[in-house]
Amino acid sequence: MIVVCGIVRKNSGLIICRRKKKPYESYWEFPGGKLEKGETKRQCLNRELGEELDIRVSIDRFFTVVSHNYDGVNIHLFCYLCSYLRGTIRLTEHQSFAVIRYSELLRFKLLEGNVKIAKKLKYLKFIN
Repeated sequence: MIVVCGIVRKNSGLIICRRKKKPYESYWEFPGGKLEKGETKRQCLNRELGEELDIRVSIDRFFTVVSHNYDGVNIHLFCYLCSYLRGTIRLTEHQSFAVIRYSELLRFKLLEGNVKIAKKLKYLKFIN
């Protein structure tokens, strides 16, 4: 399954969201979602951020792809670096959100695929 997420930089922090649905309720993740048929990855990310957070972003560039098996389902998570443009965050799919500094990221209970991304982020000037 293909999933797309955004490392969304807002002011001096990164946006992460806390899941409210099972499985993995209360885990934190970078915002995004599943690729729909006929959609490009960038279209998917724009749609998901609009639907789930009601925000608009600039998708600056592709960052990485990581794969992880969640309960027998192979997920290929394509990650893009994004800059927040506008919109007041309104949650439709998550319990809560946080705008945090990179140094705080691994203190949160992240989904395993997101942990892999977080560890790769430390080498980027984008977030420092």
